[in-house]
Amino acid sequence: MFAMYDDDGLNFRTTIDHLYNIHEISPTQRLKNDLSDKKDDSQFEALYKGDINEEAKRKYRQVANLSTKTEIFHVDQIMTRNPIIINNDLSLKECYKLMQEHSIRQLLIRSEKQNTLKGMITKNMLLEYLMVHCEDEEVLQTEVSLVCEQNIITTDPITDIRRAAKVMIDFNRNAIPVVDADHNILGVVTRHDIVHAVSSIPELQVWA
Repeated sequence: MFAMYDDDGLNFRTTIDHLYNIHEISPTQRLKNDLSDKKDDSQFEALYKGDINEEAKRKYRQVANLSTKTEIFHVDQIMTRNPIIINNDLSLKECYKLMQEHSIRQLLIRSEKQNTLKGMITKNMLLEYLMVHCEDEEVLQTEVSLVCEQNIITTDPITDIRRAAKVMIDFNRNAIPVVDADHNILGVVTRHDIVHAVSSIPELQVWA
């Protein structure tokens, strides 16, 4: 299951198949799952809140239409926990310093209106902006809200990591925040996390 958040909070929650049908997202265009899927998704949300137990895994297989014979590895098993979350008025200089201090390549940004995810800034985005505006002496003081990626795609902790990897590739993402059904930010799954899992989990080496 995947979702998208903006400054008003949750914009939509959907399966991977419906994610590819969405082109433009705005606060006034709150796309929801098709009615045919709405019942199953609501039942599933009630199951995956909290610990990912066997019942939640079974329901995920049904919603995601996965074979019962396929071994699933969930995002929760490989994600980077306790991500750094910042306010959207932090300067680019402060953001870069945080990335350097913690050896990370992305920062999550909370919404002003409510304590939910608003966006994300990556090191590549930050450096590209600095290069384009290098003649501006005050560029380092630019607020991150003017540079960050908004309408951000997130994943549920129970999502199969192979599906998270596919979304990263198809939507050109190096990292996807992990958010649960109560909008709690649990972590970030990165390309590095997935490569590490593929190289260390025997069952995934075949998939690789």
